[in-house]
Amino acid sequence: MRVVKLNITDEIFEKFMGLVDILPTESITIEEIDEIPFYPTISFKEAQKKVEESVADISKNMGTHADIVFDKILS
Repeated sequence: MRVVKLNITDEIFEKFMGLVDILPTESITIEEIDEIPFYPTISFKEAQKKVEESVADISKNMGTHADIVFDKILS
């Protein structure tokens, strides 16, 4: 299976959905995102490791700034 991100103008959206409706139901899945930003997917273990590394020194008052933590998690 392949995954694509597709931006469609409002004028074409209904026509596109009509095309999708004629395809076999098991061949395509559509998740409408709307104004939600897209973030790359990472595994739970990878996210857990990044968070653990980022907060490891908080108890020593040497934690990592939140902006840096989230940049690491999302990259």
